[in-house]
Amino acid sequence: MLMLVLALASKANNTAQVKVSQEKMLDRFLSYVTIESQSIDEASMTSFPMTEGQREIARFISDEVKALGGKNVKVTLSSDYYVYIDIPSNVKQAVPSVLFMAHLDVTPEAPGTDIHPIVHRNYDGGDLVLPAGITLSPSMPQGAHLKDLKGKTIVTSDGSTLLGADDKTGCAVLVSLAEELINNPNFKHGRVMIALTQNEDVGKAALRYDPTVFGDKPDIVVDIDKNTPDFYSVANFTAIGQSYYFKGNLAHPGHGKKNGYADALTAAAYFIGLVPPEINPSAREGEQGYVHCYSMEHPTDEKGDTIYSDYVLKVRLRYFDQEEGEYQQQLMADNLAKVQAAFPLVEVTKIADMKQYENIAYTMPDYLPDMVENAAREAGMKIKPDKGRGGSTSAMMVAAFPDAMPGGVGLYSGQQGIHSIYEWCCIEELMQLVDVTENLITLIVNMK
Repeated sequence: MLMLVLALASKANNTAQVKVSQEKMLDRFLSYVTIESQSIDEASMTSFPMTEGQREIARFISDEVKALGGKNVKVTLSSDYYVYIDIPSNVKQAVPSVLFMAHLDVTPEAPGTDIHPIVHRNYDGGDLVLPAGITLSPSMPQGAHLKDLKGKTIVTSDGSTLLGADDKTGCAVLVSLAEELINNPNFKHGRVMIALTQNEDVGKAALRYDPTVFGDKPDIVVDIDKNTPDFYSVANFTAIGQSYYFKGNLAHPGHGKKNGYADALTAAAYFIGLVPPEINPSAREGEQGYVHCYSMEHPTDEKGDTIYSDYVLKVRLRYFDQEEGEYQQQLMADNLAKVQAAFPLVEVTKIADMKQYENIAYTMPDYLPDMVENAAREAGMKIKPDKGRGGSTSAMMVAAFPDAMPGGVGLYSGQQGIHSIYEWCCIEELMQLVDVTENLITLIVNMK
């Protein structure tokens, strides 16, 4: 603990004169959220649509960081509009490198165009009545954290759109971190990398990420994109998406066997029924995984016409434990064989089997959770580890690049009321989160 105190005291002395001001943080965040960077949700996992707003915010931030200068700092804007910032080490000894991540797009799940942010200074602790006629209150789930922020600076939309705090808070924190590192050569740090990704809110942040831009595999990964100030993620589901095609034949059922009636609907229903109800999501909690048959629809042909004889079934496999994942995979393989045997006239094939995100715990450095908690504590935040029943950018990256990306913790970014017209953030918390990241960098430099 003494080494921790000394390291962070040294960091405080080195950065006292170059901190980004609160007003600059506010202006930075406002400049980001007024750019309409809403992503598009398309069913195909291989498509990567890009809106002009997504391009605009990537160009804006790329130019902003380039203008900061910095000796040997490299800023890359990719053809897919990811922003990569590479700040080289300024210490002689070899220390672990760290990659921070956030995302540039905002969700398509709520109105996200023509955003008008409203700044509520010296928040009085009560209800916030927004111009569009809605009220954000500490008594409602979306505003519960407001009770802890009396006297602070709160930013909302006008109530007709989302704000874009998910995850432009994370972007503002990381660009401010970059500015402070660049402006203060006396701040001792190892190699710091920042990746601002696209299409995260539609589950595709890893789809066009290019690990060769940074070259070396980062030692530590931190994802600044959570909405829980009291918790940080140390584990998550491994998520696999499967699709099965049931090809049928709509002959008259009165002479079904003679006419080759291939009953794809019943075959698909039989497949679903073979999944034990005790592993359905409705029966699972905590660190228990599940198998979820969640969609069954008619496919379409090349002309877009519905193929009424056929069905496509979509299935989610979710698990924390690798052994449970092996069981789920074997279960589905066995069920496929059973359906093929029971309905020989129906052609049943697995047409997709994609790992969407991997459990970050499998490859996360053992020392990272304690280090993150210490960095947060010294910035005035008390956080506890959480094993989330969901994913993250880090989890997507580990699934896509298992040899180039270790599992990374997920930290609060300041976003609240996400994916809704109640979205908001607190500017003082964004300032605090910059301190957390700097504390972590200092602890990394002083590792023994």
